[in-house]
Amino acid sequence: MQKAQRLLDLAAFLLRAAEPVSWREIQEQFADDYGGSGEAAIRKFERDKADLLELAIPIRYEPGDEDLTAGYLIDKDEFYLPDLKLPPEDLAMLYVAGSAALASGSFPYSRDLAHAMNKLSFAARAPGASEAAALATHHLSRPDTAGTATSLLEELSRAVAMKKRVRLTYAGAERRARTERDLDPYGLFQKGGAWFVTGWCHLRKAQRTFHLARIERLTVNPKAPRTPDFTPRKDLPLAEVATRETWEFTVHAPQRCRVRLEPPVSPEVLASFGPRARLKEDGAATVVELDATNGEGLVRHVLSLADRAELLSPRPLRDRARAILADLARRVA
Repeated sequence: MQKAQRLLDLAAFLLRAAEPVSWREIQEQFADDYGGSGEAAIRKFERDKADLLELAIPIRYEPGDEDLTAGYLIDKDEFYLPDLKLPPEDLAMLYVAGSAALASGSFPYSRDLAHAMNKLSFAARAPGASEAAALATHHLSRPDTAGTATSLLEELSRAVAMKKRVRLTYAGAERRARTERDLDPYGLFQKGGAWFVTGWCHLRKAQRTFHLARIERLTVNPKAPRTPDFTPRKDLPLAEVATRETWEFTVHAPQRCRVRLEPPVSPEVLASFGPRARLKEDGAATVVELDATNGEGLVRHVLSLADRAELLSPRPLRDRARAILADLARRVA
């Protein structure tokens, strides 16, 4: 029996059981895999338990008592997700979002998403549920065609889950300078259609965030693959990092910046400066005050707003914006 099929069958066998299953019963059910009395069968079973644990399927041994037989079981309360009790309109939104991600053909966790959508389709009847389930089923029937970017993301996902250190070759934003770095990956997030990994960079001795498209090579520490290499720092939450704007990535010391917005100012323009920006009224105009640790990122954001925004201070960033505009004018002249 193939390993993947054996793991699925073992999980299904234990989930169907009404009480703990003895080692003898498991051997009888999987005679070709765990049969015999030697230690090899026990070691194989222990390896399969560890592999299932990586898939969030914990098998535990219950010692038993006078009322309960000793044996192995999967705690159904830990394994099954609680009923989310989502109303039909919320389920419909999930189906729409999931369908769009599958239809794009580039979502890295597409097979997991397709399985989730099929499960949701059984949970309730909602507008679009049958169509979404059909799309998910069609996606699952196709061969896996994961590309390099998806493979990189999956490898990093496993490193994050197992807390394994990685070594990467990274092409920086400035002149694409390449560096070799050891990274303790704390987590992954997606923003603006791109994927990022954040963690403790041993080269910079600080937390850093890396664009996956700039990672040219990555290797996961092969030593003790089931033993964590690090413990994530609790004072560096992933949610805070994932909501940072481009100018909030750490490149230099913080600089207090002021940006003038020409009226009328749309909610979208205001929102583009993020939740930590401070707004002040300056006559008919609005001035945005913020702290930037990546001035180049702020300059390019302000320039992307064209004549709706003007970078007032600090002077070096204002001069940088004017230099970029002058260079652009020369190129199109």
